[in-house]
Amino acid sequence: MSSSVAINPTAEDAYWRHAFKQEPYYQPDLAYDDYSPAYRVGYTGPLRRDGSFQSLEAALEQDWERVKGRSRLDWAQARLATRAAWEHATERNEATA
Repeated sequence: MSSSVAINPTAEDAYWRHAFKQEPYYQPDLAYDDYSPAYRVGYTGPLRRDGSFQSLEAALEQDWERVKGRSRLDWAQARLATRAAWEHATERNEATA
C-alpha cells in the first residue's frame, strides 16, 4: 500500500459491526467487542505500514497484542478477522482510486 491510502476507519468499523456475523470464522459465543480490535488492526494496517499482509503479519500480531484489551480471541482467531479487514479496506481503496 502506498502513502496515498485513503481508508475511512469510521466507515470500516460501521461495515464490520454489521457484517461480522456473516464471516466464516464468526463464533456465536463471541461479540463484536471481541472482534473489533482485530478489525481495527486490519483496516488501519495499510494506513500505518507499507507492505503486504503476509510481510507484515508479525508486526500486526504485535499490534493485536497491544490493543486487544478484553477481547477473548487469541491471535489465531484474530488473524482471520485482521486479514479480512485488511483485504476489505485495501479492496475498497483500490476500487475508489
